[in-house]
Amino acid sequence: MVSTKKASNHMVVQGGILASASLIVRLIGFFYRIPLVNILGEEGMGYYSSSFEIYSFMLIISSYALPAALSKIISKKITLKKYKEAHQIFKAGLLLGAFVGLITSSIMYFQAHNLASFIGSPGSVHAMKALAPALLIFSILAVFRGYFQGMNTMVPTAISQIIEQVFNAIFSLVMAYALLSQGVAFGAAGGTLGTGIGTLFGLLFLVFVYRMARPYFGRRMANDRVSTVEDGLFDYWQIIVMTSVPMLIGSTAYNLSGLVDTVLFQRGLLFQGYEPAFVAGQYGILASKYKLILTLPISIASALAAASIPGITALMAKKEYKAVQHRGKQAIKMVLLVSMPSAFGLAFLAEPILKMLFGTENIEIASLLMRLGAMTVVFYSVSAICIGILQGLGMIQVPVRHSLVALGVKVVFMFVLIYAFDFGLIGAVISNIIFSGLVATMNYLSIEKKIHLNMDYKISVLYPLIAGLMMGLIAMMVHRMIMAVSHSNAIATLVAIMVGGLFYVILLVKIGGITEADLLIFPKGSNLVALAKRLKLM
Repeated sequence: MVSTKKASNHMVVQGGILASASLIVRLIGFFYRIPLVNILGEEGMGYYSSSFEIYSFMLIISSYALPAALSKIISKKITLKKYKEAHQIFKAGLLLGAFVGLITSSIMYFQAHNLASFIGSPGSVHAMKALAPALLIFSILAVFRGYFQGMNTMVPTAISQIIEQVFNAIFSLVMAYALLSQGVAFGAAGGTLGTGIGTLFGLLFLVFVYRMARPYFGRRMANDRVSTVEDGLFDYWQIIVMTSVPMLIGSTAYNLSGLVDTVLFQRGLLFQGYEPAFVAGQYGILASKYKLILTLPISIASALAAASIPGITALMAKKEYKAVQHRGKQAIKMVLLVSMPSAFGLAFLAEPILKMLFGTENIEIASLLMRLGAMTVVFYSVSAICIGILQGLGMIQVPVRHSLVALGVKVVFMFVLIYAFDFGLIGAVISNIIFSGLVATMNYLSIEKKIHLNMDYKISVLYPLIAGLMMGLIAMMVHRMIMAVSHSNAIATLVAIMVGGLFYVILLVKIGGITEADLLIFPKGSNLVALAKRLKLM
């Protein structure tokens, strides 16, 4: 019983490490994209983002499931003390990763013209070719991450992710600036070069860690009297592939939405007769301004979702269903507490925020998109945490089905709004609202059906909604007052965000929307409770 409890706690801690690293990576990704947008402009970001959608899709079908699959297989072998078999699977995985990575990177490089034509972005050819080597590097990197995760340590993976993103950010900006003089398409290619360089540095770090730990691995294998090591290379490949396929299907379903946006939106505008450069600029607005800003609050929800899976899985294994219900309810409430004010803040301060980060180019349409689509922050955040809960409950295929159903509905709306009525950017945003709303609703209802959350909608939904709305109005008024005095949009926006955030927290505490138990869930929760009591808010 004690060992089971220790194992569960270890799993929660390791999951928390990986979730924290994921959040740091997402934050770095958010902040380096802002100067990248200002370097490349909307057309350049259109090429950059288009190539990334193809890269992301190729990455998913080639190696994205490898870390989780190898981790699962190797972990079982390690538990049985079959260290030689675990190492043989690792070596087989390296060969498989290199083989698959070489194929996908070759396809992306040599078929760049056809792929660019397919997604309606002929100017993204150079960016795709620059991204192609990263597929090979990442496939090998994924195997190393799976090996270490199978050893029940997430630390090497977490550090490698941060190293990868730091070097990605640095070289993306440097190379984009250096190659921009050759043309905006080459500037976009320079931006994508940073991805491959960052991935290479992440791989080098894990190779270094592996070499340092190799004597330890060698001693364990030397003392292994359990392994048989009778299977051949293709037998191990079969095991890895069969384990990867279910995960691959899920990952593909979740990430198809972005590729659908890219293809249908750009081809739709070309169908309407717009020039390719204009189409790239429009997609640049959608991907690098509208979607980028929404990424930050959604990233927090995604990190919370990743952190929730191990804890819920451990509770399910111990059949503590009441605790599972409580953990799920608290996780959803926490996400709503964060996503609601984020959505209202983006809606009411859309123009000031966009102007502060990106300047005034196409500010009117970008602001309109932000106001219209701000509610998707709530939908995507709720969907992310619900996916985490469903996976923790063992219902892995349920959110996959929901994503595919919602994607089918989204495709219909995109055809109607963009191809039939030429709604352009507005049509794309409306389609995303419908998609995210459907996925969030279906995922939540599945959880409710399984464990009966019994949410108090008045406290969990209505109170954050009211507080968020009033916060948005206060923030907008503060911005206008500060602007009248300082004539600085940046100062006015930052002050408005801080005042609005403080107002939201105080109001929510006063009306009972946040309790002491709620605050304790957040990182440094005990400090937050102590601060609230010192300020006599509780």
